[in-house]
Amino acid sequence: MLVASGTGCAIMAAMLSDPMSYEQERPRGVVAIVAVCALLSAISFVFVPLLLAGRIPLSAGAILLGGGMEQLGPLAFLLYGAIVGVLGVALWQRWKGVRRVAIVVAVAGIALTIPSISSAVVDGRVLAIVREGLQIIARVLVIFCLTQEPVKEWFTSR
Repeated sequence: MLVASGTGCAIMAAMLSDPMSYEQERPRGVVAIVAVCALLSAISFVFVPLLLAGRIPLSAGAILLGGGMEQLGPLAFLLYGAIVGVLGVALWQRWKGVRRVAIVVAVAGIALTIPSISSAVVDGRVLAIVREGLQIIARVLVIFCLTQEPVKEWFTSR
């Protein structure tokens, strides 16, 4: 639990110590994406000690990782939390090329969701269809937000 709190504090400190001058307002879509990245990262880091202690089963993380990746164990949650956390900080600080990386990650997430939603449709599992469908919708919204002209301009105006 202390690992998750320390990491979350480090991510928030990095976001708050943004050296960027505020001549142009940060797009609301980017703020929302960063907030979701921070939340997913924190949740993933909380899963790690719970999994190591045997308090929750690996399948409890299916909604977080999806595609059967949760079966790889606590290391998968640790890696996922680190990647999503760094992506959130990078988006917040407008690192060069991060917009494109975030789009590629979202597209890859959609591609990895296709087999599980297809299986859920064939089996008639309504909860899995809803879960996977919401993940696809969220990723499409991320792609939509990051491909808008004002957002592109905000990332290139640095």
